[in-house]
Amino acid sequence: MIEVADNPEAPGNSIIEAKSNLSMSLDRLAVFFLFLSSVTLLAALFPLIMGLWPVMLIAIVHLLIVGWCLRLAWRGNWARERLLVGPDDLIVEHYELRRRSRRSWPAAWVRVDIVQAALGEARVVLRCKGEAQQIGAFLPVNERLELARALRQSLAKLTALRNY
Repeated sequence: MIEVADNPEAPGNSIIEAKSNLSMSLDRLAVFFLFLSSVTLLAALFPLIMGLWPVMLIAIVHLLIVGWCLRLAWRGNWARERLLVGPDDLIVEHYELRRRSRRSWPAAWVRVDIVQAALGEARVVLRCKGEAQQIGAFLPVNERLELARALRQSLAKLTALRNY
């Protein structure tokens, strides 16, 4: 998901935020897991009443494993990039679960390139002074192209590059 907004702290500057596409919020995932747990435990209740207690033990171990896998899957796909476009700098802040990075580029000299990779994949790469950084790698291809378009529009009035 791409969101473009004006920076309230600095009028005339813009903020472009790219968020990973998670089909469920953390709250919905918790509700789903609660529903799954209740159905599983209700199904294991009858064998428990009949004296087959290992079935309940296996159901609880199964729920612990499924819960752990859902947690890992949700947290492993969480990513966000924030691009702060100002008159002097373009600041790229990248957030992942256990890693954060921040890089500053001179806004007048940044070039936004779309590189075609294998199987129709398009990558968005920032280039400046011989250095490069890929942005939006966690996004689907159409949203990467939307990110590139939004960033180019924000940089258009600031760029010193011709034919951009």
